[in-house]
Amino acid sequence: MNPFDLTGRLAVVTGAKRGIGFAVAEALAAAGADIVGLSATLDPDSSAIGDRVRQLGRDFSGHRVDFADRRQVTRFAEELAAGERPVDILVN
Repeated sequence: MNPFDLTGRLAVVTGAKRGIGFAVAEALAAAGADIVGLSATLDPDSSAIGDRVRQLGRDFSGHRVDFADRRQVTRFAEELAAGERPVDILVN
């Protein structure tokens, strides 16, 4: 049994565009998790983290969300809650 097998899990990672957030998203994807990546400046359609997660064989959904703007955060949280998959992991 692999304690780090995250196959079938969905992880939401804030700050996924670079730095620690990028590294965490990459590591979770390498362990089998699909990733929802967020950043205030992330290009939802084309990003290095999206490319990397997909190279690892996982699904990636990128979102531009500025956590300094409560309306954006609330709108994204509502969107996430209405989604088809429950969130298993949150890295904030």
